[in-house]
Amino acid sequence: MKISVIIPTLNEESHIEKTLRSVMKQDGDYELYVVDGGSADKTVAIAKRYACVINSQRGRAVQMNTGERLSTGDVLLFLHADTQLPDNAFRELIKRMKDDTVAGGSFYIAFDADNFILGGVSFITRFNFRLFHFGDQGIFVRRDVFQKICGYKEMPIMEDYDFYKRLRNQGKVILIRLPVISSARRFIRKGVIRQLLINKFVVLAYWVGLDIQTIKRFYDDKR
Repeated sequence: MKISVIIPTLNEESHIEKTLRSVMKQDGDYELYVVDGGSADKTVAIAKRYACVINSQRGRAVQMNTGERLSTGDVLLFLHADTQLPDNAFRELIKRMKDDTVAGGSFYIAFDADNFILGGVSFITRFNFRLFHFGDQGIFVRRDVFQKICGYKEMPIMEDYDFYKRLRNQGKVILIRLPVISSARRFIRKGVIRQLLINKFVVLAYWVGLDIQTIKRFYDDKR
């Protein structure tokens, strides 16, 4: 079983190397793609040391769909540029995907900051609740399932939440209880409580059907 790791990037020179190294440490058959949306820093130069770099139109959903079209793996793993894989991630993923009824899933999340509230967030993501699965948890999916549901909707925000919701209609969606380590930089910059409230507002706004462009105005995607 071959894994295609697809990482969308935009000006991620401060984090991309750690993420790529966490992939390189894994065992198993895999390929590694960085899909860049026009970085103006050293992201591409760093990524070329470790991965195949693809230039793409900007937009995380667009970039991830571009990566899928050029990849060849049986399973696709979409990883944020500031999210590191744990040891043995591929080994556990492959073991779980041997069950043909599993369509995909994610890991749970931990943060690279010692903060009580973020620790609580991490704890919640250890449970397979519908409300707590986003792209920074490392979403994986069988290629045929990804293609059946037409990949990510190319929207400016909430593409991961939307994808996971549609994925649940295709079979078992599992949670691997190993933590990916995500950067807490947005929480530190904005304030942990403030950023959590923004996050919850965005999810609720999406739930009630608020226009996606309107929702985007409330969420600063700068990292």
